[in-house]
Amino acid sequence: MINNYLSQTTKVMKSSLIRELVATTKNVPGLISFAGGFPSPATFPKDILSKLYGEVVAEEGRDVLQYGSSEGDNFLKSELLKWEGYGDLNQDNMIITVGATNAIYYMTRALIDEGDVILCEAPSFLGSLVAFDALGADVQGIPMDAEGLDLHKMMEKVKQLRENGKKIKFLYTIPDFQNPAGVSMSLARRHELLNYCEAEGILVMEDNPYSRLRFSGEVLPTLFRIAHEEMKNSYLVTEIISFSKILGPGMRVAYAKGDATLINKMVSWQQKVNVCPDCVTERVAAKFLAGGYMNPHIQSICDFYKPYLAKMLDSLSVNMPPYVQWTTPSGGIFIWLWLPEDMNADKLFFQAKEHLVTFIPGSKFYPEGQEKFNCLRLNYTYSSLEQIETGIERLAGLIKSIYA
Repeated sequence: MINNYLSQTTKVMKSSLIRELVATTKNVPGLISFAGGFPSPATFPKDILSKLYGEVVAEEGRDVLQYGSSEGDNFLKSELLKWEGYGDLNQDNMIITVGATNAIYYMTRALIDEGDVILCEAPSFLGSLVAFDALGADVQGIPMDAEGLDLHKMMEKVKQLRENGKKIKFLYTIPDFQNPAGVSMSLARRHELLNYCEAEGILVMEDNPYSRLRFSGEVLPTLFRIAHEEMKNSYLVTEIISFSKILGPGMRVAYAKGDATLINKMVSWQQKVNVCPDCVTERVAAKFLAGGYMNPHIQSICDFYKPYLAKMLDSLSVNMPPYVQWTTPSGGIFIWLWLPEDMNADKLFFQAKEHLVTFIPGSKFYPEGQEKFNCLRLNYTYSSLEQIETGIERLAGLIKSIYA
């Protein structure tokens, strides 16, 4: 009966396929899961945070337990700008949000009319794809290579779309340790991409939850920093940064920085959806930064995760047959596997569950109608070293038995 009252948008809206798949594997005894994008609870700075939460409520409760500003806590904004070293930006260039997905939603809401095109990497983060789809965007995937988004393929796609009368609003990209592929965009590709987007009038939404989780190799400037400092372009890139993989996803703290006019429109959407972020958690995050805890904490996370990545890469090398390929990231939390073209990872998912190992099929990370089925995503940050070794052995054994 209630279905008769639902809006058309709600009737066709997709739920999180990843959460549904993960739910099917719960309470399976002995199952080793590489499916979720969960950080290890061992990396949560519980002692420092519990101290700061107590202090903030006790000393500043009259302020932070009250409604706050929709654009976010000014103290936190100030600390973030100092931490990132943007002396020429001000608080009007930043919004604090309840998780990165909200910032992604607000920016999309501010820019997209139904039928407008959003370009994205293929594969890309499912949570964003679902949000884009719910807002009526035409999401078009661009393949990647070892250096990130394939710029030549993007040029071809843009030409084709514009010949068909489509309006392209922005590119959604995760340049560092991309979810799900683990690929990082090269420095040369970053410059080429930004120059092309500027020339073509295509805005960039830079999703950045992972860049600080680098275990080795050269730190690369974000797209926002290149556009802002080198190109002197203040509007081209909006960067969205999450603390979910750093402080803890349950805190739901993220922020976006970009052109003040666009940020102001995002604030207007936050007023309608959330009223304001969590004032207590905002102040705790600000104190975490002000106390000098953040950089040492991030280094401790990287030191913790590095052997887990090494273990999974080593286990893949030892166990997987030569017809299986994978990415070799130097950070982040994911590895991407390519299977033979005639092997379907959606089917493999259900077979793997019977062998007590699970993952996320790669098809879930593509826009609808553009799926690839011979690929899958592995997470290495939630399992133990022993589970990684055993789980990869199980998965490799299953693949060999199917593709003998």
